[in-house]
Amino acid sequence: MTTGKRLFWFLAPVLIAAVLLGGAWLWLAGYTRHNQTEKVPNVRARTFGDAEAALDRLGLKAEVIDSVYNDDAPKGTVVSQDPDSGKYVKRDRTVYLVMNAMQPKMLNMPNLVNLSKRQAISVLDIIGLKVAAMEYRPDPCMDCVVAQLYKGAPIAADARIRKGEAVTLVLGKGQEGEQVPVPDVRGLGFEEMKAVLNMASLNLGLVVEVQGCNTGCDTALAKVARQSPTPGPDVLISPGGLVDVWLTMDTTTVSP
Repeated sequence: MTTGKRLFWFLAPVLIAAVLLGGAWLWLAGYTRHNQTEKVPNVRARTFGDAEAALDRLGLKAEVIDSVYNDDAPKGTVVSQDPDSGKYVKRDRTVYLVMNAMQPKMLNMPNLVNLSKRQAISVLDIIGLKVAAMEYRPDPCMDCVVAQLYKGAPIAADARIRKGEAVTLVLGKGQEGEQVPVPDVRGLGFEEMKAVLNMASLNLGLVVEVQGCNTGCDTALAKVARQSPTPGPDVLISPGGLVDVWLTMDTTTVSP
């Protein structure tokens, strides 16, 4: 065998392997659309049809994976997306959407009677209901739930109620003349302050003022600057009593 033939048979497998590898790389690059990406648009606050059309124009797909109910967002629109807007993804990628439901989810009202106040509040929080207020009536069991009300009327266990609604807990007053201390809620946010008052067997009274807020801005962003009664070691009021608060938007001037 001549030197040329020996060189050919030596190089032939190498050349074939190189051609196969090169072809595979080109096919893979085309199949995965290497370096062909699209910027995900912001489809929040759009209806599903609008969001799907906007994504389709970029070669992306839309799929709804969940729904929530948010009073602050337009009904029937996108409230979150994954991947988020501004991300770069390959064409044919699916963008997963969470929609704001047209109506809140319906729940079965739990039976809170005979539970402690703490247990009842915990159950309501877990299933997505709120405490509108707490009323007290004579009963030997202090802070035991003796009735549950919805819009002023008794609501039976297993009755249907919308998620996010608020119910009133009627609690035992304990021994005659029993009183509870007033907690210090200064520096707390609005929702945290209401929760602390509830756990102290008290109710929120008047929101007297929201300093630094000239419009109807959300008081959830404010903090408690003052309260009445002012807390102290000897300040006691009857269960179910009211605590008035003054709020401020300047959160740097107050601390819990």
